[in-house]
Amino acid sequence: MPSTRELRRRIKSIKNTSQITRAMEMVAATKMRKAQAQAVSGRPYSVILHHSLSQLINKSGEISNPLVASNESEKVGIILLSTDKSLCGALNTNLFRKIMGSDLKLNQAVFYTLGRKGRDFVVRSENQLEADFINQEIVHFKNATQLRKLVAGDFLSGKIGQVYILYPHFVSTLSQVATLLQIIPIKPAEILEPTANNGGDFLFDVSRTSLLEYLLTHHLDIQIFQAILETKAAEHSARMITMKNATDNAKELVSDLTLTYNGVRQDAITSELAEITTAGMALE
Repeated sequence: MPSTRELRRRIKSIKNTSQITRAMEMVAATKMRKAQAQAVSGRPYSVILHHSLSQLINKSGEISNPLVASNESEKVGIILLSTDKSLCGALNTNLFRKIMGSDLKLNQAVFYTLGRKGRDFVVRSENQLEADFINQEIVHFKNATQLRKLVAGDFLSGKIGQVYILYPHFVSTLSQVATLLQIIPIKPAEILEPTANNGGDFLFDVSRTSLLEYLLTHHLDIQIFQAILETKAAEHSARMITMKNATDNAKELVSDLTLTYNGVRQDAITSELAEITTAGMALE
């Protein structure tokens, strides 16, 4: 049975830990609200861009853009979006399980990572790391364009034959789903909508070929940018929930230790009273 001094020390230590996790929970909650707002507000633009591109492809006929054509390379490029820090539950672990359980041949994969955890995973698994980007707290659109230029350039040069992006899709504060999508080569059939012919008509001020080339590139930029926003929202949501669970567990442990402390203290008092009574009876 631990002594009362040891129990007091443990209770104090756990209370200090709960104060830290509570503070981290509040910080994560503040960042989470902003990141969630950015991720959710970016989705309508992606939908409108997808619809516009669908209309343009439907009216353009055969597409000869190099981002649509396949090449002979057997290597696969994988953009892996993860976090820089820990304490976000199984968020990163689910991403790694997703890629390990996929049908992709990782021995022929080239990784482009954004986030230290993803980079460390690639290094530990002895896969080829082509480039690593810092997962900045504030997401800028240029982060997506830099990634797109790199992977698109490697695809157009024939260094890689396909490009996938792996990221945690933000569903809700309690749910983040590891998502693996192929983004290059672009598949027009997957962009075309069943109701593409029923939408409003478009007036083209420039040639359809140049507009299609710009929209296909911009479509890739938006896909990567939205995935980075989803990653940020998922990260802060997972961290907030993890820190909340840690705080609740610490409070529960303090409550259990307090009961134990009170029991040990009561036993000590009872023992002392018994000794005093025994000593008093002996003196009579």
